[in-house]
Amino acid sequence: MDRTGKIKFVVFLVLAIGMMGASLWYAYGTASRADLVDYVGDEVWYVSASRNVLHRLGFQLHYVHNGYEGVNVIFKDNEAKLRYQYVVEGAMLKFKGNFSAKVNYQKFPAVYVEIPQKNLDDFLAYLEEKIPQDNFYVVTGFRYPDAEGIQNYLNTEHPFLGKDFIMLAMILGGDRPIAWRIPGIILYGLLQLLVLLTAYRITRSYIASLIALFFAAIDPLLQATAVTAMLDIYVAFFVALFVFLLVYSRDMGAGFSAGLAGASKVSGAFGYPIFFLKLVRDLALSVDWKKLARIIIVTALIGGTIVAYAEYRAAYWDKSYFLVLLVLTAVALAEFLYSSRDAVRDLAYLVTVAVFLPLLGFLIPEIPIIKVQGLDPWLRDFLGSFKWHLSYKGENPWTSPFWEWFYNANPFHFHFNPDIVASTNPTLMLFTVVAVFAVPYVWRRRGEGALIPFGVFWSTVLLFALQYAMGGKTQFSFYATALVPEATVIMGVFLYDLVKWEAFEESLLTYLLWLGRVLKVKRFVEYAENNLRKSQKILGGVHVPSLPLPPTVRAREGVRKPKKTSIRTREGGLPRKSG
Repeated sequence: MDRTGKIKFVVFLVLAIGMMGASLWYAYGTASRADLVDYVGDEVWYVSASRNVLHRLGFQLHYVHNGYEGVNVIFKDNEAKLRYQYVVEGAMLKFKGNFSAKVNYQKFPAVYVEIPQKNLDDFLAYLEEKIPQDNFYVVTGFRYPDAEGIQNYLNTEHPFLGKDFIMLAMILGGDRPIAWRIPGIILYGLLQLLVLLTAYRITRSYIASLIALFFAAIDPLLQATAVTAMLDIYVAFFVALFVFLLVYSRDMGAGFSAGLAGASKVSGAFGYPIFFLKLVRDLALSVDWKKLARIIIVTALIGGTIVAYAEYRAAYWDKSYFLVLLVLTAVALAEFLYSSRDAVRDLAYLVTVAVFLPLLGFLIPEIPIIKVQGLDPWLRDFLGSFKWHLSYKGENPWTSPFWEWFYNANPFHFHFNPDIVASTNPTLMLFTVVAVFAVPYVWRRRGEGALIPFGVFWSTVLLFALQYAMGGKTQFSFYATALVPEATVIMGVFLYDLVKWEAFEESLLTYLLWLGRVLKVKRFVEYAENNLRKSQKILGGVHVPSLPLPPTVRAREGVRKPKKTSIRTREGGLPRKSG
């Protein structure tokens, strides 16, 4: 890399670090505000579910506030609460609890108390001695939201990867709001890095990469979901990872990351059709169409058999469906091995990358909830959630169908005063519509890499549209978080190719030339002159007379005002001397 290249790289690096650093500083500053030391938005569900799972796995969490530890005493029912609540109050007096922090839950039988750290073990032992074991249990940590059934809620209608991050943060950093939110903030930063690298891989341009990064860093939807312990920032990160690996032609990693994206929320896997089409297209370059058709059929049958087995284990489908598909798969596989032995490796590759790796990426994050529930109950809850996702949830003032995301019609409010709003960026979203008309042009210039984020974006939109058409009409603006990483890459790549950057480059070089002359920095002057000469194709001096120099430069260079000549002109004739 020459000196000029090093200077460009340093400037690029400084700008990239500056944008990412500023966005993360803002996110952390918001997440750690004193007036947000409570549940924000749907944290009431995801954090509570994480706390409940950790309790069932045997973890004791800690929330320390001014030297006091938070304790939730949960009774078997309201009758047990009425009978034994006085024991808790007596224990608070005995062990000097903080009565001002006590919360008497109304919608489920429990109370929240705070006990000095040094007295916590004695307090818990006292309760175990005074209250029959089957009438209560204790969950240490932050207080619950006062919601019906929250003490048993596990959020099994959504996959578990996002809650895995929240649980890890609660174990390492304590059961407190800022700890819940730290993983999302970290992944927000890594998401921006992935966007930057993806755009650079496609264009090899610092400018295009910085444009993509800029829109990711300022995106209001990413910022809002990054500062709340919800699932959507995890969806966005793993979608960004999926697109990044696809663009870098890491198919096995992309397959695994597709499973991880789906393990955050099912909508994270809405870009999977593009991945499968890419795999099929790659196989078509080396396998004739008849063998390719057989490979696709066998792969589809294997996937269908796995689904049928899961439905059978969950008691939704009869065993006969699984057995029929199993037999059909065995017959198709045997026929393929007999007629297309030379393509067995291709079949194995497609099945591994398109079926088993995504399945593995999806299942590994589910291990904690499977351990708590058991495999069959977990399968039943997860598969049953599809009916819930495709149902209408009733009137909601914040409902926003997928087409409204493009112009931010009804953004979801996570919190008021301070306002945390899941607003989409209409400039970013609508540009993806405009980009449709430029696909062939950008494709010819950048290759298929430019089509991957574009395809994943529109595949996700179409599947959200399908969800809406099938009955899932209760959609919200924060669902669009899954679209933002691809949209920012599209913005960087397409905008770079559609805008004539030469105009900006020439202007910047001219400013640099002026600056070099004003400050008498020879290196600036030489660099600007050389590049302006190339851009304007002038062999001699740099063509800048038409651009007036600043007065200070004229004075330093001894430029004098032109002397008045005695030549006069007259209208309609040639100039003549006055005599």
